[in-house]
Amino acid sequence: MKQPRRVPAWIVSVIIIAALPVLAFPAMLSVSSAVAGADRYYLWLYPAYVVASALLAWQCYGRRTEMTWIIIVLMLLTHVAMWALARAV
Repeated sequence: MKQPRRVPAWIVSVIIIAALPVLAFPAMLSVSSAVAGADRYYLWLYPAYVVASALLAWQCYGRRTEMTWIIIVLMLLTHVAMWALARAV
């Protein structure tokens, strides 16, 4: 039985660096005072999405390396989208 490859430290650091912008979530909430309804709900789901994406990217690396990079890029695009949503007036 073939064991899955161990995730290298450099990819773990890339995943962590890609997830770090979620630490600005309190600042994002303070900027988004005008956002209401479903948009506010999306802002509150944002940290859970980032954590789930980071875990899935880490888990996918050994078997589906391309999927890891796709998840990381989507996570980075989500950071940009959530800040755009928070600053929308």
